[in-house]
Amino acid sequence: MFFGQLRYIVVIPIPKSTELKTKEPQIVCLAVIRQVRAILPNAQGMPPIPFYSQSGALDPADIKSIQCVVGCIEDQGNWGLVDRSGPLAHAVFAEAD
Repeated sequence: MFFGQLRYIVVIPIPKSTELKTKEPQIVCLAVIRQVRAILPNAQGMPPIPFYSQSGALDPADIKSIQCVVGCIEDQGNWGLVDRSGPLAHAVFAEAD
């Protein structure tokens, strides 16, 4: 699992172009995400909630790669990540016909 903070959504219109070999105009949506270094729960007595206290670099990603949105709760300088999405939030990649 990877966690991050959504900072920006960037929309890039791409016109029809023979140079780019695009037959129709397209729109590309990128999410700019700040990485967070999460401490994941394990069997050695860690709390059942992932926590983070540090953030990292900004990364652009295809907006389609975002699987779900989580909430954050502050606890003594650390942030608990609350994921209520359940098992149906996992991405499934299938080849196009």
